[in-house]
This record gives sequence, C-alpha cells and structure tokens, in this order.
Amino acid sequence: MIFNFRIDRTQRDFLKTKLISENIIYQGWGKNDLADKQFSVETESYYNLKTKRIPNNLKKIRTFVQGDILIVPHFPSDGCMSILVVEGNYPNNYTWQPGQVRDLNHGIKIKEAYGLNGTISIYHYLLVKWYGKLSGMRLPITEMRQMDDIVHKLLGILRQDPDHQFEKSTMTDYLENQTSLLLKTLQDQLYHLDASRSDLSFEKVCENLIEQYGYECVDRNCYDGKGGDADLIFLKKSDQGSPFETGDSYLFVQIKKHRGETDEQAIRQLTQIMQSKLEYAPANACAITLADTFSPAAQSLADDTGIKTITGPELCRLLISG
Repeated sequence: MIFNFRIDRTQRDFLKTKLISENIIYQGWGKNDLADKQFSVETESYYNLKTKRIPNNLKKIRTFVQGDILIVPHFPSDGCMSILVVEGNYPNNYTWQPGQVRDLNHGIKIKEAYGLNGTISIYHYLLVKWYGKLSGMRLPITEMRQMDDIVHKLLGILRQDPDHQFEKSTMTDYLENQTSLLLKTLQDQLYHLDASRSDLSFEKVCENLIEQYGYECVDRNCYDGKGGDADLIFLKKSDQGSPFETGDSYLFVQIKKHRGETDEQAIRQLTQIMQSKLEYAPANACAITLADTFSPAAQSLADDTGIKTITGPELCRLLISG
C-alpha cells in the first residue's frame, strides 16, 4: 500500500537527522502509545480536538506492513518530497518514544529512504496526479490507491540510481510525457485488433494510413513461394506531370503485429518479393511493425537495401498526427 505521510514541517531537520541515524520517521500527536486501547479517546482529550478524526487516522499506522511506501511531501524542504519504504509489520515496525520535540513520538521503522538530499521535486511531471490532490490530503496519513504504477516507476529508477534527479518539469516536459502516454495507450489498443481478417484489423489500419498519403492499394497478400511476401502493394501517381517519366511508383509493404522486437525476416520477405515482382518496378518498400523496435540486424539490412522501417511508436505518432 502507498500512503501520503504528512510531517511536522517545522521539525524537518530533527526528522531528517532521526531518519538518517535511526532509520525511523516520526509522526506527531504522540502523547499516547498507539497500542493503548483508549488511544483515540485519550488523544482527543489531551490535544483538545473537536473530533476523533486525527487519532483515528493515526491508527492507520497499525496497518503498515513490510514494503509499504510512504510519500512525504515538502521533505526535506519545501518543493521536494521523499519516498520511504517501511521495514517490518506492525507492531514490530512501530516504536513509541515519549518526550520528543512537539510530541513526535510515533516512530515507523524505515528500510529504504530516497530523496533526502532534495533530489525529487514535487513539480516533476510524473507526480502531477499526486500533487494535484496534495492540498486535499490534510490528515497525517492518506491511502493513495491510484499511484502504484507511478510510485513503483520512481522506486525502480531510484533503486538503480539513489541520487537520480527528478527536477522541476517544464510545460514541454509535461506535454511530451502526456504524448508518450497517449502513444503507449494507442499501441496497446492496436494489439487487440485482429491481424488481417476483417475490415477492422491492424492491416486495415496501416492500409488506411498509407492511403491518406495519396497511395492506392492495387494488390495484397503477394507470395512468390521463395520466401518473398508483401501484405500490401500500393501505387503512387506523381503530380509533377513530367514529360520524361510516367510518374508512377509502387510501394511494397510488410506488416507485423506482435510485441517486443521485429527481426530481419520482415526485411528479407520484402527484398525477395520485389525481385520476383518486377512488373511493379520501380518500387520502394516499407516494413511496419507494432513492436517497439527492429532488431539491429533487421535495421542494418533495411538500411543496406533502402527499405523504410516504421516501429509501433512511430506508427502511433503518424496515426495521431494524421
């Protein structure tokens, strides 16, 4: 579970020192031990609270288990945040230390701490969803059920590089990230389409996109029995009107719908079919894949043979811009 964990911002130096020296983060309202059966009643009375809302909220500490994540805003300084990982299950992860400054007596044991050097800005684009709700999270502890992907992404980076800088983002950073998310969403949706067997297929998506650039599909599913294969063949008529050439050119297209990486087979299929279908000369060729990349061998072969390659992210960008 992930929790927003508000601290006493007037005591950040004390809290940071304790966290570094003891591997413990302290929460306030700590006149009474959280293990006391009358904790809520006694805390409400001692601090002259109007309701038991705060002491009841502090009881969430009793639910903390090994690996829970605490997001601490404005710590170690304004505009920064820290990410802490809980060590052990309650009650073994909890300690009550009466007599500390401003009753910061509720201690939670921490096994990992990131951002204590001010390296994580609360204004980083990955944190906009959390930051947008921060002003409404007024209680000491708030569960955050919609932050798993983002927080674990941050943790993954920080575990590899604890000093990684998540700096304040510009609007350009934010918009580029949103574009990447849109492209990834579209790419994931395209995986659900049938490869080629209907009018609502991945092949039809590619065909429609190519036609938007002035091409006309003149043949499909071309095989030569020697390994040559083109899913689609297009005709492009020139608008130049030159008296010295016909202006017609053809485009062979091979389409691959899978995840991961596309190997050189797609390129070899195109080079072979172009050698077999000389009636379409002069011709160009394009290999389109929904995968994230072409293998180095495939890209090298494509470069050597003049075949255009389009990856899944590149295809999605074309679809959105079109």
